[in-house]
Amino acid sequence: MPSNAELLARDAQVVIRGWENIAEPTPLARGRGAIVTDYDGKDYIDCSSGMFCVNVGHSHPAVVQAIQEQATRLIQISGHQTTESTVAFAELLSSIAPGDLKRLYFTVGGTETNNVALKLAKSFSGKHEIVALKNAYHGLHGIALSCTGSTSYKKGFGPLEPGVRHAPHPYCYRCPFGLTYPACDLRCAQEIEAIVKNEGLSAVVEGDVGTVIVEPIQGRGGIVPPQGWLTRVREICTRNGLLMVVDEVMAGFGRTGRMWGCDHEGVVPDIMAVSKNTGGGIPSGAVLTRAEIAGTFQTSAAPTFAGNALACAAGLAATRVILDQKLWENAAAMGRRLVDGLLAMKSARFVGEARFKGLMGGLELVKDRKTKEPLGKKEMARIKEETLKRGVMVTYSGPKGNVFRVQPALVISAAQIDQVVTAFDQAILAVAG
Repeated sequence: MPSNAELLARDAQVVIRGWENIAEPTPLARGRGAIVTDYDGKDYIDCSSGMFCVNVGHSHPAVVQAIQEQATRLIQISGHQTTESTVAFAELLSSIAPGDLKRLYFTVGGTETNNVALKLAKSFSGKHEIVALKNAYHGLHGIALSCTGSTSYKKGFGPLEPGVRHAPHPYCYRCPFGLTYPACDLRCAQEIEAIVKNEGLSAVVEGDVGTVIVEPIQGRGGIVPPQGWLTRVREICTRNGLLMVVDEVMAGFGRTGRMWGCDHEGVVPDIMAVSKNTGGGIPSGAVLTRAEIAGTFQTSAAPTFAGNALACAAGLAATRVILDQKLWENAAAMGRRLVDGLLAMKSARFVGEARFKGLMGGLELVKDRKTKEPLGKKEMARIKEETLKRGVMVTYSGPKGNVFRVQPALVISAAQIDQVVTAFDQAILAVAG
């Protein structure tokens, strides 16, 4: 087995990554639960849970067993065939999906899932224009990239697919209208309807809007909408005959303290996109919708690895673990403990906001609480390095680049949450204090 240094030297010669190399990559040899271990034997709490893909924890025994058993029988099929694991997983997902979302189309990953969801919406509505949100993250290519709200993912890759207009996101901490909740009466949601009617402040449409796509919680920067926002968006879609697509790629499978992010307000979308945890750690995804919408969809082709037997077996096992252990309950409890701990840190004067639902959200750091001036990029990078030294792996993002995302496996313990808080407190004081 190589050392960390040896593996990093080899990695640097051959692997391309799409971001700056700041305290990354971390060489990892194995993982179990919320913990991963490098090649030199050091343990870390993985606050990104494999890029938010292993809600049940790394190498969960039930998932490992399902993969092993399926691999001895059959690994890959095409859309022209089916297996028991494929059907059983589809049945389980349809049984736990919100409302009448009982039909599904398998995909391979998050971007592809959102592309298919939007293609499905266009096919049913017959309309090509889409309203997405500022700061949204829906994927890295195709119409999903057009819907992604951050320019950092798009620069140098134009022209993008047309027909997407962006409405303000529900970022109460930095409200784009300078208002406060609830006196604002959800002005950001109202702007969606204004855009649809071509009465928006800036976005001009062609009068052919058929779809609105939103995340229950924005993964980029952990933007948690205020209570009632998602319900208002649903009402706007219903009133204007629009299809509501909810992107649950990050928020789904118990992460927010409910099985689905939209469950917090009892909202049933027309189309729901799920991925990341859909394969239990193996690339997979699915688009769920109701029968009348599914009945109009004919692609004449399917992604090669969609409904992959191995991924479905792994996803079936992982989803059963979430349901059997009600992991959303631990996510809710540990999310509350995390927020309480972050706000009680000695370094809390640098905490602009700690916003979480369950174990999804973000820690926004500022230089000054009154002015809300964001902590700089260099400071954020150094804090990331300092937390890594203390055995905690984190990433940061957000509209201002000053939000740490803390999204560990849902099996994380109270003691591990406390370790994360301590690491943040010490790292922030070491850099900014």
